[in-house]
Amino acid sequence: MPSIRARIRANRFLSFLVLTYVLTWVWWIPATLLVRSGDPPSYTSLLVLVGGFGPFLAAIVLAAATGDIRSWGRQLVSVRASPLVWAAAVAVPVVLFGATLVFTVALGWTFDDAALGPAGVLGALLLSSFIRGGLEEPGWRGYGLPVLQRRLGAFRASLVIGVVWAAWHIPLFVMPGSSQSGTSFVFYLLSVLAISVITTWLYNESGGRVLLPIVFHTTWNGVSVYLSRGVVGDGALPSEAALAAAAWLFAGILVYRYGSERLSSRPLATGGLSFEEGRPRADADASGGVTHSND
Repeated sequence: MPSIRARIRANRFLSFLVLTYVLTWVWWIPATLLVRSGDPPSYTSLLVLVGGFGPFLAAIVLAAATGDIRSWGRQLVSVRASPLVWAAAVAVPVVLFGATLVFTVALGWTFDDAALGPAGVLGALLLSSFIRGGLEEPGWRGYGLPVLQRRLGAFRASLVIGVVWAAWHIPLFVMPGSSQSGTSFVFYLLSVLAISVITTWLYNESGGRVLLPIVFHTTWNGVSVYLSRGVVGDGALPSEAALAAAAWLFAGILVYRYGSERLSSRPLATGGLSFEEGRPRADADASGGVTHSND
C-alpha cells in the first residue's frame, strides 16, 4: 500500500488545492454568515485574518509531509535575484495602477491627492497588505505553481492558479464590507488571471524565490487601497475593466517575449520540491536558477 508521502506526491496539486480551501473556508464561511447576520461579534475580523493564511499553511503541511520542508523553506527567504527583477516586483504594480488612474480620471472621475494622507498611511497599508495578501504567495507560487507548471507549462499553470486563486475569494464577495464586496467577479477574475501570469514570470525569472511574488502581491494590494482613497465620486479605483486590460497588456508582452512554456529566460523553478523518488531534489544553481526535470 502506498505511503501517505507517496500519495501526496502523486497528487500534489489536488492535495494543495483541497487543503487550502478547507483551511480558509472553515474560517471565512462562518465569518461571512456572522457579518450577514447584521450584528457580527468582535472576533469576526480575526476569522477573516486567520483564513487568509490557508495557502501558506497548506504548503507547510504538504512540504513537511513529503520531506521537502527544509529545501522548500530556503526558497522563502532567499533574496538571490537580479536587481532588475526586484525592481520590477515593485515598479510593475505602480506603473499599471498609475496608467489606470490616468484612464479613470480621463473618464471624468476626480482625484483628490490631499485625501491620500501622509506617506505613513501607505506604509501602514503595505504592512497590512503583506499580512493579508503577500503571505498567500508561499502557497500559490511557492508550492502550487512549481507543481503544476511541470505538467502544463508556465502559462497554462498560471491560468489554472489564477482561477482557483480567484474562486478562493468567493466568500469575501458575499461578505458585506470586505474588499471584494460590491465588485464584479468577472473583472476580478480577468485581473487575477493576468496578475497570475505576471507573478509566474517574477517567480521563474528569480529562480523560484518566493520573496519576489510576496513583494509584488504586497505592493499591488497596498497601492490599490492607497490610491482608492483619492477618488471622488462614484465607482472604485481603479476601473476594474481598465485594470484588467492594463494587466493583460503587460502579461501578453511577457508571453510574447519569453514564450508560454517557461515565461522567463530561466528553467522552470522547482521551489525546492523533490519530484522523483530516490533522487535528490533540485537546488539553486550558482546563478540563482533551479534545474527542471519531468515527472
